[in-house]
Amino acid sequence: MEEKRKYKKYIYISKNIQPLIEEYCSNHNITLVTRFINEYNLEKFMQTELRNLNSVDYLIIDLKAIENLTEDDEIISKITLIRKMYNLRVIIMAEGYKYGNILLGKIFNLGIYNIITATDDLKFKEELEKVLSEEGMTFGNSIKYKVDSQIIAVNQNTKLVKENFIKVKQTVSIGIVGTEKHIGATTVAINLVKYLSELTNIRVCYIENNNHNSIMNLLTESKEAIYSENLNKIKYKGIDLFLKPKNMSDILSNNYNFYIYDYGALNEITEEENMSFLTKDLKIIVTGNKAWEIPNLINCFQIVGEDINTYLLFNFAKESEKENFRISLGDYWKERATFSEYITDPFEVGNRYFFETILKPYLINTDITEKKKKFNFLRKRGKK
Repeated sequence: MEEKRKYKKYIYISKNIQPLIEEYCSNHNITLVTRFINEYNLEKFMQTELRNLNSVDYLIIDLKAIENLTEDDEIISKITLIRKMYNLRVIIMAEGYKYGNILLGKIFNLGIYNIITATDDLKFKEELEKVLSEEGMTFGNSIKYKVDSQIIAVNQNTKLVKENFIKVKQTVSIGIVGTEKHIGATTVAINLVKYLSELTNIRVCYIENNNHNSIMNLLTESKEAIYSENLNKIKYKGIDLFLKPKNMSDILSNNYNFYIYDYGALNEITEEENMSFLTKDLKIIVTGNKAWEIPNLINCFQIVGEDINTYLLFNFAKESEKENFRISLGDYWKERATFSEYITDPFEVGNRYFFETILKPYLINTDITEKKKKFNFLRKRGKK
């Protein structure tokens, strides 16, 4: 493990000189390499001035210095590139920006939580101290900047104003789809519901958002299953399972924390259902790695694109094939893919580490301990 340097270095980009930053850093052995004081196009700036950041520990970017000359998507693209190329911490300075700001929402979705928005000196110093601390800001510190992906998509399509004032999302929607029939999407969906139902103070439900009508079989297979006709719901093993709803508002009115949508097979759903799946906060694609299953997986990639909220779960893979196949997925998807445990009963939780990992951002009030376990899945995107 690389030994920590006693003195760290930083660069900042801003419209104005930042005496509070320079004073704090000087007092804490953080050396200023250089400051860039002006307005910039971030792409051109990287090509001319910001070509080598190898020895830098912190890069502080004042959005007011770049947003007038750089499109939002270009800002996101260049920040993503910087994080891939260099082992440093990106700190975003956005003084006066409000919760619901689309650009901040996109930055948050990159996994960047070190964001300063304070306008008064005292609060600014507090936030500055936090972003430059060893730990930095956490998801919990910055969840207020999270913007619903649906809002971001609408903003991109219609060019709405940047300042959208919305509440931080109080509920989480999770879509689960299989690349084909009988690949295990329903098993994963029910298993996830069961996992969440066992957590303290979490309310969750399963929604059969397909035409298979599979969960009705519970009524014939077990006397424990209780059917509520007026709600079109089955209660079994302590969880609520809704058959395909005619009116979603009836389910949403129950105020669950998590809504788990089972879309069945991707090649069977309508275009409307396809769009519905893409709007979910978190998406899980259940698939296989056999030769005849790959074309459906490729088709799925074309539909979802490189979505940061989408994960792959492979069923029925041979142990000897896993590592080589994971590498063959390419740099993006190999980090978002894992291989499922063998699940015989969907109502007995398996894949617990998988669920803990992908749900950690949404479970800030639960006590989750990260297991030190080698897992072919989801390395942390940020180095620091």
